[in-house]
Amino acid sequence: MKLKKVELLIVLLFCLCTVFGTSSASSPDVDEAIQSALDYIAASQFPDGGFAESSMIEGSIGTTWFAVTAISSAGEDPNDWRVNNKSPLDYWNSINDDADGTGEMAKKITYLVLFGIDPHDYNGHNYVADLQSKVKASGKIGDFIYTTYWGIFGLVAAGEDVSTSVAWLKQQQQEDGGFAWAEGGVSDSDDTAASIMALIAGGVSQNDPVITKAIQYLRDVQEPTGGFNYGYYSESNLASTAWVIQALAACGVDPLTVTNNGKNPIDYLLSLQQADGSFKYTEYVVDSPVSMTARAVTALTGKSYPIMPLQTGYDMRSSTYADVISKTPVPTSSPETASTPISAHSTGKWNPVTITDDYGYTVTISEEPSRIISLAPANTEILFALGLNDSIVGVTEYCNYPEEAVTKPIIGGYTTVNVERVITQDPDLIFAYYGNGEGLINHLRNLGYIVITLNADSIEGTLHDIEIVGQATGKTTEADELVDRMQSRIDAVKEKLKDVTTAPQTIHCMWTDPLWVSGNNTFQDEMIKIAGGTNAFSDVEGWGVVTLEKLLTTDPEIIIVDSGMGMGEGGTDILKNYFWEEARLQGLSAVKNDQVFVIDADIMDRGGPRIVDCIETLARIQHPEIFGAQFDVQSSASSPGFIMITTITAVCGLVFYYRKR
Repeated sequence: MKLKKVELLIVLLFCLCTVFGTSSASSPDVDEAIQSALDYIAASQFPDGGFAESSMIEGSIGTTWFAVTAISSAGEDPNDWRVNNKSPLDYWNSINDDADGTGEMAKKITYLVLFGIDPHDYNGHNYVADLQSKVKASGKIGDFIYTTYWGIFGLVAAGEDVSTSVAWLKQQQQEDGGFAWAEGGVSDSDDTAASIMALIAGGVSQNDPVITKAIQYLRDVQEPTGGFNYGYYSESNLASTAWVIQALAACGVDPLTVTNNGKNPIDYLLSLQQADGSFKYTEYVVDSPVSMTARAVTALTGKSYPIMPLQTGYDMRSSTYADVISKTPVPTSSPETASTPISAHSTGKWNPVTITDDYGYTVTISEEPSRIISLAPANTEILFALGLNDSIVGVTEYCNYPEEAVTKPIIGGYTTVNVERVITQDPDLIFAYYGNGEGLINHLRNLGYIVITLNADSIEGTLHDIEIVGQATGKTTEADELVDRMQSRIDAVKEKLKDVTTAPQTIHCMWTDPLWVSGNNTFQDEMIKIAGGTNAFSDVEGWGVVTLEKLLTTDPEIIIVDSGMGMGEGGTDILKNYFWEEARLQGLSAVKNDQVFVIDADIMDRGGPRIVDCIETLARIQHPEIFGAQFDVQSSASSPGFIMITTITAVCGLVFYYRKR
């Protein structure tokens, strides 16, 4: 009966977390779709060198811009696309292009850049200066939000500073996380996606709270078709969906993992391609097929605005799941006979090693791993800490540390691993985590992969997992050295606290509705104690829910909340604000004494090398008289949705444990 209750809780939690994406359906061959689309675009080039719809008699400025963007996105030189020896640049030079609109100016600059031309001086004219004249003191470019992001695209392509405009654009984010076409407008997917790309192009981190909140908005408004529309009452369409795919690619988020009704935007986009290679605007409407086809190509190449020559993109050119199964040599189910490639840097002296993981499964690694996938952020941090950077071929979308981790191929979310992506990466070793789910882990084993499942539920468990990873990858020396360094820092904290007789009553809160806290037998509880505190909710088993009344009667001296949820302008946090603003909590000692602190969820909730950073942070919070005052820590690098994920994985661990036992 206990197990059934836990399983029911998992179902409820997963329902809450559908906003973070679910596993996606497989996509048709993207390369084939792109080539077919390019053939269609080529047939639409006019004798003047421009591109236009079939109903026109000469090239069109707008259509030509999209076509050239698609050509460059596909890795081809638009100078080589000629009809009657006329290129698209010849066409543009032949027209009277004196439009003074902000967007048109930006497009002109990006167009010239794609041909390798300096827009600061072309035919004696400085097009960049024209666009810069549109920049207001506030940073706003032109009169609207949409003119500002187009202006950013143009100025970034020209190599100009856009920091003031980026700051202004960030301030335009609305409460729902989206962006509108103008101030005071209603959020929509097109302008939100474009704003995301402009912010990323302007140097904003993929993990910035504005970006993560905007991505969540896009997840929230995704249609059951898997596509996106311009507004809540319009139909899914190619243009909106292409914008969103480009924005996801700019952030390193795999579009295949962004789903609604089991459908993703790539599948929706590909469903609109017709037999002649062109793309429809919607399922039932053909509108401006050349322009729509060009937009589709740019999205499918994983490129984001502004498109630049030789720009790399997010690789979405995967085949169908069936094709991958038939083409990829998958290891046999027997670890002893597994066919895994030998590392290019292998010494040839690898000795087979047998590992027993945290759930009691024993695997033998007969050859040195060279292609490693991590299915959890904590695993990824351990792998990087051991110097395995070059061997990592897949991570989750929440793996954001160290910075290099975000450049690795994404194989899905934490609970939404895309098996097709895993297979495509052809790993010879997979490090899973208990929150991935027993079903997925067993499925990967059944496919013949070597899977080691980690479950760092304590400080000792974290150190043990580092040693496991070291043994499995031939990095035992590095692992031992890392463990020694971590243990030395922990011992140093303990040494400074050895004569302390007071231990403040502290709680760690992960969510507020309902109140989720870390109880006993959690590594948050252990860190609080090592850092000289007492867990005020030590009577709660594991991670659990407490009532408001229990919080009031417990009256903790210190409240620790996670960052990473509800981060907004000014560095505010929804969890901390709950304690500051909820009228019923104003009598709490921690609130009255200004003892509510935000700690980066990534160091508080991940069983990785940075738990020592968290212990030292907690020590400064709980004993500033010894360690010095701890200023509030609010990290913009926290993984989106990590608080809810922590809760889910805690419950998943219980189910896995009971079933294994």
